[in-house]
Amino acid sequence: MAMFLILPKMHPVLDEYRKLPMFFLAGPILGGGDWHTRMSELLMKRLDGLIVVNPSRYQHSHPHCKYREYLETETKYTRRQMPEIQFERQTDWERYYLEQAADKWQTGCIIFWLAEQKEPRPDGMPYAMDTRGEIGEWRGHMMRDHNLRVAMGAEKNFPGLSQIKRNFELALPGFIIYDTMEEVVEKAAFFAHPALSFAERVRA
Repeated sequence: MAMFLILPKMHPVLDEYRKLPMFFLAGPILGGGDWHTRMSELLMKRLDGLIVVNPSRYQHSHPHCKYREYLETETKYTRRQMPEIQFERQTDWERYYLEQAADKWQTGCIIFWLAEQKEPRPDGMPYAMDTRGEIGEWRGHMMRDHNLRVAMGAEKNFPGLSQIKRNFELALPGFIIYDTMEEVVEKAAFFAHPALSFAERVRA
């Protein structure tokens, strides 16, 4: 079984894939390099089948677009089969699938990867500004609901990483921000198994 890829603002019918874990790849896009590809490949090596929600706007020539085609073929995805939810803005699409991965979907999680800046943002805006907002928002959600499923890792030179870690230490003692993608994937794999209790998944 392969990875099924959901790209912006794609919203396929997934009822028959409820048993597959869903992972939302959250983190810098502009200036951060295509870390999403490597994370997806590590997840595929670790899990037999999965759904990856990737907010990158891949061109059709990107090698991972074949996984989007798998999903469209398997679900016979057409406009007529779209559910009532429609997404005109990518932000709305992202918020919907972030919530699905962290809570509403049976298994899976949000994966935050704080990649170092690889190149200047083409729009000249500060690096990872949207990601910082999402991190703060989900830290707040997790403070209110300890059952939310979130895994996080960071490269050591991500700007402001020490303060981010300190904020999590104060707000959510015991929450780990991992140093490598491999560690993040291992943590995410625990969220793929509904048989494990939340406490067992957190301790792992």
